[in-house]
Amino acid sequence: MSVPGKMRFALTPVVVVAALATSYFGFFFFRDNLTTHYPLKVISAETFRSGEIPWWNFHDMGGQPLAGNPNALTFYPDNVLYLFLPAHVAFNLHFFLHLAGGFLAMRALCLIRGLADRDATIGATLWLLSGVVISSTAFYNLVTNVFLIPLAFLGVEKRSPRLLGCAFGLMILGSEPMTMLGTALAVAIVAAGRMRWTSIAAAIALAAGVAAPQLAAYFEIASEVERSVPMSPSAVLATSLTWKRVAEIFVWPLNGFLNDPGGLRGRLFSTIFVGTIALPAMVTKSRYVTIVIMCLFFALGSNNPIVDALVGAVPAARIVRFPEKLVLPMTAALVILIAGYLARTRFRRAWLLITLLPLLWAAVRALPLDWFAPYRVPQRPPVRVHWEPAIFAGRTDARSEYHQRAAAFDWMFGAVANLRYGVGRSPDNMHSLLSRAVAERFAAVTPDVKLRYLRVNSCNVEGALPMAVIVPAVAPARNIFEAVRTLESPGFDDRRFAVGPVSIAGFRSAAGRIERYAEDGQTVRVDVDAAGPLLVMVNQTFFESWVARSGDAELETVPLNVDRLGVIVPRGRHQVTLTFGRLRGVVIGGWILSILLLAGSAFPRLVEKLHRRAGKVERSSDEDRASA
Repeated sequence: MSVPGKMRFALTPVVVVAALATSYFGFFFFRDNLTTHYPLKVISAETFRSGEIPWWNFHDMGGQPLAGNPNALTFYPDNVLYLFLPAHVAFNLHFFLHLAGGFLAMRALCLIRGLADRDATIGATLWLLSGVVISSTAFYNLVTNVFLIPLAFLGVEKRSPRLLGCAFGLMILGSEPMTMLGTALAVAIVAAGRMRWTSIAAAIALAAGVAAPQLAAYFEIASEVERSVPMSPSAVLATSLTWKRVAEIFVWPLNGFLNDPGGLRGRLFSTIFVGTIALPAMVTKSRYVTIVIMCLFFALGSNNPIVDALVGAVPAARIVRFPEKLVLPMTAALVILIAGYLARTRFRRAWLLITLLPLLWAAVRALPLDWFAPYRVPQRPPVRVHWEPAIFAGRTDARSEYHQRAAAFDWMFGAVANLRYGVGRSPDNMHSLLSRAVAERFAAVTPDVKLRYLRVNSCNVEGALPMAVIVPAVAPARNIFEAVRTLESPGFDDRRFAVGPVSIAGFRSAAGRIERYAEDGQTVRVDVDAAGPLLVMVNQTFFESWVARSGDAELETVPLNVDRLGVIVPRGRHQVTLTFGRLRGVVIGGWILSILLLAGSAFPRLVEKLHRRAGKVERSSDEDRASA
């Protein structure tokens, strides 16, 4: 039941043309793709084409970091596609490239474990059809692991620091911490006693070099964003596997599919189905059985008393979330075991039939692919709006629901039409801790106070402040609690004063005027004519990483009205330039290093190794060869 070499070669251009056509006419629309990843990539693509790095996102939560956002994949290699392709085509190709890479990496992994060409191809096919891989195409960041997890396993099997280091470096650039942690534990199980510590150290060093730009960009903002703060145990364990879902791995998607009407049931993946064949495949002596058990143990999360108690007792463990993601490395290990079992069983044809047909049917049901036409929306003026959810999930089938979401410019999809969202909780939790306080208060206050928050955030309400305004005076606040109380007090007048830190208590602006506010790519420019010192509030979110300059002089920045950006401007005529990122040189240097490491040490060898046959590669240890 394998595909002959000549036929496989002939099918390759057909598959490529089909992928390109689907990338142009189709769209991976579901879940985070619509609300987070696609808008971020459209925003980033425009900035990349202008020759800049996308440091700042003007569209989300009144402005928030972009380069350091793990969901943006700003420094991932395939961003080059956005330079010369329509954004949705480059976005879709990201999925197809990682599916193709996953096939090749899993096939090479099966080959190096001693399987014949035919059995390795079947193993790679089962990997692509597995429920968790199909479900991962709803997540731009998670789908990278379809390629990178088997690549990491391949690096261990080949004792190759290059492959192992590049796999984990790319995982960090793709920034999905729970999956990366699970893969690291799995790799440690395979590597124990088989890889030298010097090789592991070299792999870690290479991974750090490849991931350098993302690490530097995130380090700069980590102390100020909500994502870096330990979450509650319930948030961390929100998508824990139930025992019924464990049964789904071997039986069928017992809870249906997420893209069915009413299918959203507190889970991450639409399906994690692999097939009944996984049960006999696990009856063998192999380190990959240990990986499956380990991943299942932790993936149970809140349904495992040990894991539940561990997360509750150790706050440091709460910076990663959704243990269901551990099904990804678990399924990769299962596929390796299944491919080995098929190679040695007498009932190979029967097992293939009862495994492939259900997997194909489940893949068709769960694949989150739609026509792109409903998501091709016209551009609007760059207006900041307040958005509240108007479409309830699960009332219709997913495609109909997401057509409605696109037409309603759901947060954050409307960013592709140039809308900018103000007060509210950002979907990816990359807003500042100050903005988190604003969002929480906004949800709790009376309608008149809500309007006050919308006005000072320049949202589209009557009396909203302009994007840059001179603040006549300061109402000092010693901490965020005082700032909130003052802002919400009945006597607060946003046109007479702003709430600011005690370091500028008593500050009063002299006469002056704002002559122009403009955004030039990633740079904000404010032309100011000041008869004396002025306090200017710019309606972007305050972060310590903002740099305000007039000529060669750096100006002081302060938080105003809890989370808005204030700049103290001296007397005279100034063009104040605001740029985000104090570590730009470090980030750019890290990106150059990352590109050189990937291009110079990893992928030329990777291409060669992925096409070697079993007789031309190293064999696994006696233990693992016997279990293959």
